[in-house]
Amino acid sequence: MENFAKLREEVLRLKKPGDIEKLLKYKTPYERFRETALSRYNRYALHYFGNNITYGELLGLIDRMANGFAAQGIGYDDVVTVSTLGTPSGIATFYALDKIGALMHMVNSASSAKEVARELKHCPSKYVVMNDVFCSDEVMDTLNHMHVEKIMTTSLLDHFPMGFNFDRIKFNIAEAAKGLKQKKYDNKRILTLDQVITHGKEKHIEVEVASFKTGHEANIAYTSGSTGDSKGCVGDWNAIDAMVQVMAMTEQGRFQAGDIMFTTFPTWINYALLNMIHEPLCLGVSIALDPLFNPKDLAKRNNLYHFNHWLTIPPYIKVMAEANKKTDCSKWKIVLTGGAELDNETKYAGDAYIARNNGTAKIQQGYGANELLGAFAYGYYPNATVGSVGKPCIGNKIKIVDPETLKELPTNEVGLALVYSPSLMKRYYNNEEATKKSFIKDEDGTVWYNTEDLMRVNEKGEVFLVDRIRRMVLTLDENGNPTKIIPSRPKKAIEQLNMVDHCEIITVKDDKTVNKSIAFIKTTKGTAQDETLKQNIIEFCEQQVPKYMAPREVIYLDEFPLNATKKVDLKALEKMYEEQHTGKETTKSKNKTFLKRK
Repeated sequence: MENFAKLREEVLRLKKPGDIEKLLKYKTPYERFRETALSRYNRYALHYFGNNITYGELLGLIDRMANGFAAQGIGYDDVVTVSTLGTPSGIATFYALDKIGALMHMVNSASSAKEVARELKHCPSKYVVMNDVFCSDEVMDTLNHMHVEKIMTTSLLDHFPMGFNFDRIKFNIAEAAKGLKQKKYDNKRILTLDQVITHGKEKHIEVEVASFKTGHEANIAYTSGSTGDSKGCVGDWNAIDAMVQVMAMTEQGRFQAGDIMFTTFPTWINYALLNMIHEPLCLGVSIALDPLFNPKDLAKRNNLYHFNHWLTIPPYIKVMAEANKKTDCSKWKIVLTGGAELDNETKYAGDAYIARNNGTAKIQQGYGANELLGAFAYGYYPNATVGSVGKPCIGNKIKIVDPETLKELPTNEVGLALVYSPSLMKRYYNNEEATKKSFIKDEDGTVWYNTEDLMRVNEKGEVFLVDRIRRMVLTLDENGNPTKIIPSRPKKAIEQLNMVDHCEIITVKDDKTVNKSIAFIKTTKGTAQDETLKQNIIEFCEQQVPKYMAPREVIYLDEFPLNATKKVDLKALEKMYEEQHTGKETTKSKNKTFLKRK
């Protein structure tokens, strides 16, 4: 295995960002994992509700699964749509398909049947691997309509320990209500992963490991949701393996072989797949899993797994602090949040909770993107400044430039953030225009990613996120999985309606889902503005976009407020909503274009 401490010293001496790529020694994800698995063969890799799976056992499962996939006809460069939760089978699927050299098309299971169809049209695939709990009749009809040749499913109960268990009951209920019925399976076109493995055994197939090839495309993960305006980030073998090596250099002294990381997120998110599963496993850190995690169960899971590392989101920290259930935090080393801003109140409340429960860890905030295959910066060093998202990981670089001229700005000035990382995606799938817009090559030939975020960097090299040019915000889908609201999507859907002249979407805080969307509507002349129309608009929108993205409320307006440049003033809309829901009167604007609410 590489000496990552020595590699870190070499990388820190580099002057040109892109030169790190000459020092990295690349492997495929399967090869990287296998190297660690062979060295830790009898050590635990996964913990699943009391079932402890060793590296050797997981490696054996992966190899059998790869043979089974090959028996179904899956080969090198074949596109396989994968929509799995964080379970042993979901993890094994990733490595098994990578061993073959297939391209994994990662799709959010919260997608509607219409979105699944749109996604498969965007990226055609003959093969699908899904948790059966997401295989509704509508989704199955869609897969049939899209001519999917093989549908392979896994259960939440696969690799679950036997015996009475409340979580087993919960999973049974979920699958009985939503899962694919047994009569649908024919062991030919629709089959379980156990049946897939059996086919590999019966045909005596032994898959050879796909050899590393520079630029080989390994997975597609979507920026926010899985359809519409979101873009598919193509990760190649170079970028995925660079992520492991960057994190190995960054985490020197923090990750110890034998540590346990608590992982609750699904595999279709790069941050979860690579930072919470692949990277720690390759560094000898075992993974404790809960695919349907309820943050109220944190103390229960901590008592079960005794984990050391928890990568999570701010809303879960808030639940932890407010629930105030006693749990032993003495083994906690790293608690890192992403996906949304960690406000100071939540951070201090979380830190105080940990301290009250015998812990010394401090909650840190990070910054990343699917385009960078996960984490880019975070507080991995002592005494990180509160409010920052930390420093770039070892090997990653950032520069703040003038958005118009791209001229680099001095320390502490706010500007557009351009970032470099050897784990930068290869391209946006089937979107050359967006790829060109997002990649900026400097005079030295280094390719930088245009984050479209406004940031500043202080004297210590710490990064502060000032504003997002893009308006996406974190929310939770119907299954409690973190995802994003993209306001432009429900806006476009609603504006399809003949009775709608103009629509704007804002997002506001919500106790249950972190954020929710609100629609402001100007109807066409003569349209009756009643409660029935509001409900019809919401229901129509829910058919066009994921339910978590559709508006919860519709508000009628005569005209939209405009700012000085005659654009719709979204901040004014947010203020109007806030005043309406706090009982305050809306101040009338001197600007005659400012609307009156009906």
